[in-house]
Amino acid sequence: MPSLLKFIGTGRQRELGPISKKISDLICLAIAVLFLAIALGQYVDPVIALYVFLCAILTLAFLHRTGGPSRPTRMTASAAIASLLTVACCTYLLLEHDRLSQRLPVFDPLSELDLAVSAVLVALVLEATRRCIGLTLSLLVLVFLAYGFFGDLLDGPFYHRALSLTEILEHLVFTQEGLFGPALEVAAFLVFVFVMFGALFDQFGGGDFFYKLSQGLVGHRTGGSAKVAVVSSALYGSVSGSPTADVVTTGSFTIPMMVKSGYSKVKASAIEAAASTGGSILPPVMGSAAFLMSDFTGIPYSKIAVAAILPAVLYYVCVYMSVSNYASKHNLVGIRKESLPSVKETLLKHWVYLIPLGTIAWAVLALNRPSFAGALACLAVIPTMFAAKMNIACHIRALLRGLIDGVERMILVAVACAVAGLVIGTLSITDLTGKISSIMFAMAQGSYLLTVVTASVVIIVLGMGMPVPAVYALGAVLAAPALVNLGAQTMAAHLFIVYYSAISAITPPVAVAAFAAASISGSNPMAIGLQACRIGIVAFIVPLVFINNPSLLLYGEPLTIIAAFLKTLVAVLALSGVFEGYLFCRLQKPTRIALATSSLVCLTELEIWSQTACLLTIAIMLWQWKNRNHHI
Repeated sequence: MPSLLKFIGTGRQRELGPISKKISDLICLAIAVLFLAIALGQYVDPVIALYVFLCAILTLAFLHRTGGPSRPTRMTASAAIASLLTVACCTYLLLEHDRLSQRLPVFDPLSELDLAVSAVLVALVLEATRRCIGLTLSLLVLVFLAYGFFGDLLDGPFYHRALSLTEILEHLVFTQEGLFGPALEVAAFLVFVFVMFGALFDQFGGGDFFYKLSQGLVGHRTGGSAKVAVVSSALYGSVSGSPTADVVTTGSFTIPMMVKSGYSKVKASAIEAAASTGGSILPPVMGSAAFLMSDFTGIPYSKIAVAAILPAVLYYVCVYMSVSNYASKHNLVGIRKESLPSVKETLLKHWVYLIPLGTIAWAVLALNRPSFAGALACLAVIPTMFAAKMNIACHIRALLRGLIDGVERMILVAVACAVAGLVIGTLSITDLTGKISSIMFAMAQGSYLLTVVTASVVIIVLGMGMPVPAVYALGAVLAAPALVNLGAQTMAAHLFIVYYSAISAITPPVAVAAFAAASISGSNPMAIGLQACRIGIVAFIVPLVFINNPSLLLYGEPLTIIAAFLKTLVAVLALSGVFEGYLFCRLQKPTRIALATSSLVCLTELEIWSQTACLLTIAIMLWQWKNRNHHI
């Protein structure tokens, strides 16, 4: 297994020399200023902006990532050549933009140089994907490209007309349906500005503020160190939207603190990974998949954020209760209250951090311009600069560092969106989307339930080794049409895919949040991923609930919404106890089986059976509460 993971794994972080570091920093600063200006309203031709964005991201990917997990971390000739080829290809597209934008596809043939540049650019995207995300995704994309070339040789439903190399490259690179299509647009014009906000907020002490606030709120409770991890990761993840960034930022404090409090390294890392993954589904920012969803469906991002509130609350209730049950079961006490910061003092001393948080929450929900809202939030970080006790020179260095960090955090997301564009382009030119949807419908024999289960399995499998935006992009074009055709609401169908895409961050064998946590604790990332999936089990269950009952997405009458939420909450609380074997006191085996059965039936839409199961679940929970002192 280690040799297999090494073979399919990503490259290592490169140790940049003085010259490479300066080049990287200059690229980051230029891109940060350009795209923040675009977000604030400065007009730049979108295609030209995407050429510049892709050029910068691919160059940074080659500068920052080695060619494999065992490759040297110094700058190599292959990385330099790949970077120069990237700059050459994108410069050519920029110089030829006027001609290429005015040509009529098919009628105006591409030159041999056009085709050569496009082929090299596709190859560079695949190589950057291999370095940043791993060989698994690169091979999967190659399978889709191979289908484009050889699908005419197949019989049956997967047959498509013969496509030439010219047709495929033209569609992938010179139209708005491939590499420079919706996925890369979302990364450049939407996700970028929110990632930048998270980096700037963190640079000026936002992560430390969340950590201190969480310590004051829950640090003294049973299992307090783990509860601090859950709360701080939720707060930070709600504005960063990145599981990996969340783990690295909050986990560097919380994982050692949990280990010191008595948690094993694997358990501590799994708690942090599960808590951080929830940031991708927690408003107001959520994650890159939510922005892609807005672009794919045309639903305003503010409506998506509002609809996602109750499922996100259920997720964090489940994670928090899992931590609480585990701590009570193993008698892991909290941190002494005298050694913890006061919530009141923290807010009085650092209230200025609430300005950017309030700005981003208001702007995302009130304005119908997400990128502008993100840019306003970045500007709102400025007051926090003056709250930090630094001189002007330190302020400037921190600002520059925040801008550079923001662009560096975008490398993985942008590469994933670029390669997703290649897949989407292949799907559209071959009409594979419609074929797969038809086959899924036929396999399920028109059954809504079977189609939902099939879709969830497909997305989970895709998520094993792929980042969130790439998983969502594939799921949106492969599974969403079948779900919508069978009667699912567009919002519910796509948010269903967003959820299963988000949990790819903790789904083995390649789970980015688990690997990030493993790098801090020095433990096994596979074991961390499995434990994190157990802790965050509700993320696998709740999407199945709200796609059948959109009341959880705030659709319907208030009483119906409240009833649906409370019923699901009861089931989630019960399941968190079932998986830990503890709910107020130890769960005996018969009680555990009964509670698991009743809570699962409670989540169904079987009316009388569901209501009866809900009452039974509540009765068992009350019985456990009554006997809490009898079983320690």
